[in-house]
Amino acid sequence: MKRIYAFDSLKLLGIVVIFIIHYGIFNYYGGVEHNSIYLSLNILARFAVPFFFVVAGYLYYFQSMTDSGAYTKRYLAKLIRMYLSWTLIYFVLVGVGYQFWRPYSFTAMFYHGTFGSEIMWFIPALTIAVLIQYIAQKFNTCTVLFVIASLLHLIGLSGQSYQPLLPFEIFNPETNTFFINSRDPLFFGLFYVTLGYQLAKINAVNLIKKLPWPVYLLGTVLFSGLSVAEGLWLIQGHGGIIADYYIMTLPVTLSFIALALTLPTVNKPSWFAKIGEHSGEIYLNHGVLNNMVMSVFWYMGVFSDPEVRAVVGNNLALQILLVPLALAVNLTFYFAIRSLFRRCFGKQTLSTYRESAMVLSAFWLLFIYLTNGQGENLFNSHNPMTVFVAVCICCMVYYGFVRWLAPVSNQKTIPIIKHIIVGAAVSGYWLALSASGVLEMLRSLYQEEANPFISVLSSPVVTFSVLFVFSVGITLGLQKWLYMAHTNIKEKVSPSY
Repeated sequence: MKRIYAFDSLKLLGIVVIFIIHYGIFNYYGGVEHNSIYLSLNILARFAVPFFFVVAGYLYYFQSMTDSGAYTKRYLAKLIRMYLSWTLIYFVLVGVGYQFWRPYSFTAMFYHGTFGSEIMWFIPALTIAVLIQYIAQKFNTCTVLFVIASLLHLIGLSGQSYQPLLPFEIFNPETNTFFINSRDPLFFGLFYVTLGYQLAKINAVNLIKKLPWPVYLLGTVLFSGLSVAEGLWLIQGHGGIIADYYIMTLPVTLSFIALALTLPTVNKPSWFAKIGEHSGEIYLNHGVLNNMVMSVFWYMGVFSDPEVRAVVGNNLALQILLVPLALAVNLTFYFAIRSLFRRCFGKQTLSTYRESAMVLSAFWLLFIYLTNGQGENLFNSHNPMTVFVAVCICCMVYYGFVRWLAPVSNQKTIPIIKHIIVGAAVSGYWLALSASGVLEMLRSLYQEEANPFISVLSSPVVTFSVLFVFSVGITLGLQKWLYMAHTNIKEKVSPSY
């Protein structure tokens, strides 16, 4: 289908409000934690994730019409690539940067999606929801699924701000291992994905277009105001938690969808739409910068010293400019690195192999630095047999990742020896960095007692992030040299999804 550029523009808006949530601006402003300004902004921003889910379900309907099995396989493979690579990155980032290795949990890894970072929950939620939607499509039970998803979503509200008003409790992380948060695939993601699918299936756009776009803009403003009133009533009036969604989140999201479908059609994307096309990757990488900014605040004493917290919290200029500055820095680094890599390795190499290159680098950082419960290295990198086994596992993991998840139709025809060469060469590169002392030298740069900005810039979070980007570039260069002549794929630029 032809690309709906208004969706991309609103995706950029969604990224902006996600920054508002994650940077927590205006919290402690006026010396009050969770004051009305902070809460209002947080509640207003809650349309973003449901909007992404609805758009995904809406577009999935049209893309899966011709060959649902093949398209679903490609789509899910893309989501799994993104999830595995970035989960490993965040797991390593926290482990190497802060000397804290998250304990493994099956549900956190494969269902809740919080094993590497809290922000990764969105990917498994979307993956599971789309898979269930595909199964329902195959058995012609999409309407039944939507009814079930609606009921589950209604139950999920009990785990949000409405909990104090109810005589029962379903979602409790202290007593449950599965029902710990209703912001999950079944109680949250599934409803909005199936909603988007149903809107496309019943051709709701014809009904929506009977009214002009200013009506939906007005509806967006009106329902957003009502959502703020609902949230403040629950949180401040009844002691509810700061929720991930509210009852009014639904009409707000529908208003945004209707607005996108009724805005004047354009043949070329706007500047906002061009950036919005990259919303998925921007969402995935924004946690790295967020970690760095929060580290600066931590070193300043914002989270430990009430006086410092009051000074920072009451700095109006900082509260207003933090999100725009963070967004500008995040976009600058993202597009600069992307542009550099595209120039060096080509669009096709970057789009096909970037996640596999990221996985290789994360694998070796795990091998070198992962510790046990006593703080000792889990693997002995000086033992030849341990290193040999690690190299073999690396090659197998890499081969499986490229063989089953790479987005190239003739990937299976590439000789296996080329995959082994890539895995072995990258293994040698990381082992050489470790043996030469380069990795320890980077860690020795850390100046913990310096001012907050120097402490963060010299910290392992920053130095190893730079090394990681450089190492991914090395791997991409090797992959281009070995693979692209063999695959001989022509690059295509299309305005469709």
